Amino acid sequence: MLPRRLNGRAPGALAASGLALVLLGSADARAFTEEHVIILIDRSGSMLTTRASGQTRFVEAVTRGRDFVQTPNVLPRRFAVWTFEGATYRREQGFMDGASTVTTLNNLTSGLGATPLAVAVCDAADELLQFEPGVDARKVVHLISDGEENSTPEDSPCYGPSSNKRYPDLEEGSWQWKVRNMLKTGDPLRDSPNPFQLVFDADVFYNHLNLSPFADPLESPFLTLLRGLSRDSGGQYMPIEDSRPLPIPGDTDGNGCIDSKDYYLMLASYGLSVPPGDPKADFNGDKVVDFTDYSIVLGNLGRGCAAGPQPWLPMSGG
Repeated sequence: MLPRRLNGRAPGALAASGLALVLLGSADARAFTEEHVIILIDRSGSMLTTRASGQTRFVEAVTRGRDFVQTPNVLPRRFAVWTFEGATYRREQGFMDGASTVTTLNNLTSGLGATPLAVAVCDAADELLQFEPGVDARKVVHLISDGEENSTPEDSPCYGPSSNKRYPDLEEGSWQWKVRNMLKTGDPLRDSPNPFQLVFDADVFYNHLNLSPFADPLESPFLTLLRGLSRDSGGQYMPIEDSRPLPIPGDTDGNGCIDSKDYYLMLASYGLSVPPGDPKADFNGDKVVDFTDYSIVLGNLGRGCAAGPQPWLPMSGG
């Protein structure tokens, strides 16, 4: 049961305060009325790699997509679903509600082609900017992928060579520079000191052996790019190593099991902004630990845990 009052404030008041303001990037605070999301899933051949779980990256990408759609959110959301492989992408679903989106995700199939990541991200960003421009909506590109750009066609505005410099000091004309500009300004050839117009989330599957010769695979130029774009646009970044369990919303320690330890870590920061609240308890990345985060961990309690006696789990309910 959630305590009646935390830090002198009622949970209902905290939840209501989260409805009033959603952050887009560190420098831009705006009130939004809804959220528009394109879930962009890589269906290239490498997504058929089997992870330690015994499932392919593609199957678990779909699971991550479902978790994202079903995670409680302070704003009403509409989702489109795109997949990409070869030299292009497919619009699997236009903007619809969560239930329809889960059905679409469950019916996706993997492919065998290469990875046209640049054209997919840039065109998704353009689609979001053109969708209901009169609505004050938070616009999100939610990428789930395992590979670096290698097949965007030359006629795409975001086609370019790979940058020899790391994010954020990208070489002008590179595909990385164009993707960054598109997310930031809506124009792949124009940078700006202003905050990003779109939010970029990135779930990226990887095997550290495939990212040699980097001593720390998380410091590879590709992962550095995705982490930087997510951070600077106000999005969420999740690297998913093949030997580790698939992340579950509400899992604070990354062990693949949502139990009382995760619940109490969330409670310890309930009602706090992040920081000083623990960022591990901010499951939806909105910089406050509130009723949404409580709902996320409570809704997933027991998920991923081994059969048999479990540590005490709090009772669900009011």
